[in-house]
Amino acid sequence: MNEFIRGTCEEMCPKAEIDLRIREKLVHFFETDIERPGVPSRDRMVKEFSRSAADRRQPKPWEIRTPSMLLETVHYLLTIVLPDSRRPYFQRYEFIFDRMRAIRQEMVIQNLSAGEVLPVLEPIVRFLCYSAFRLCESPIAEFDPKICAQHLQECLKKVLRCYEEIDQDTAVTDSNRFEMERLYLSFNIGSLEATQSAITRYGASEAQLRLHITTQLQCHRGNYFGAMQNMFKFAPLEAAVASLQLPWFRRQILLQFSIAYQSRVQTVPLEWLESILHYEGSERTCLLDDCRHYNLQLVQRDNEQRAGPGNRNWTVKFEKAQFDAQRSATVTPIVVCEIALSAVYPLYVPFFLDPTTKGFSDRGRIRTLPKYFKDVA
Repeated sequence: MNEFIRGTCEEMCPKAEIDLRIREKLVHFFETDIERPGVPSRDRMVKEFSRSAADRRQPKPWEIRTPSMLLETVHYLLTIVLPDSRRPYFQRYEFIFDRMRAIRQEMVIQNLSAGEVLPVLEPIVRFLCYSAFRLCESPIAEFDPKICAQHLQECLKKVLRCYEEIDQDTAVTDSNRFEMERLYLSFNIGSLEATQSAITRYGASEAQLRLHITTQLQCHRGNYFGAMQNMFKFAPLEAAVASLQLPWFRRQILLQFSIAYQSRVQTVPLEWLESILHYEGSERTCLLDDCRHYNLQLVQRDNEQRAGPGNRNWTVKFEKAQFDAQRSATVTPIVVCEIALSAVYPLYVPFFLDPTTKGFSDRGRIRTLPKYFKDVA
């Protein structure tokens, strides 16, 4: 009962599944011939995910891919399917996400060692991080952020557990380990569990995690503005993941302002609030709607005080009793990071597989990218 199946399949999809899906016409668009649309291509077919059930028989060894083939399949998905622009990104994500679930399932079935899991799981983590940011504004019919976040969290925790199992004397590099730790802290920014976990393993003075641990501590102290400032110093992928929490940070800052600047007479310029909350580019137009969303009173300046179009014509009156603390954080466009990542997206395809790709520094920061994303905007 303690023996695990060891896969022997050396193809991206077992022959039995290929025959079944071709016969039942269950071939995906990305599994068809490029030159002959609609015609299945056996070389492009990838094993799809199927849920485990009580009435399903145990898979045979020839139906399970080997660890080397699992890694090769991940490389194929991220280098061939991901850059394929014939379909929008959310459709590419759906296909790759499903096939990666099958890969993770087979890793569990075979109970692969930590050294075999890490090369496969690390690119999956990078892909899910980028996709969570890239599709954060997509409608629920195209992208479910909760499911993506759940799987990303599972993958990150599995990677960190694998690093704990590996002896420090092995050939696994520490650079990837700290990269995964930073992504974990960025994704769980403001989480007490993530903060305690990092400090327990490395201490608060670890140089490669100091910025992220400091950001976590600022969140716990309620200094959300300081945490937002630190986010601009993160590597691009880390900042993209952390920026998913920007709406929540803004909500907390507005709640604090409703107490600190509470007045029935005095008002705060909306232009100043715009700079504090980092509303950049086209996102500036969302600030008025966000204030109304939280039931903040907007006061229009007199004609003599008007300084021009946009938010300069408005001020905000903060009152604790008026602030709607029950409202959830608004999801507004995250333009700052999007401009930076879209400019270097072609470079990120090889980076998903190998963080030491030419053009990246040791921390994964793209050398040609400005230090602060707002410089790009």
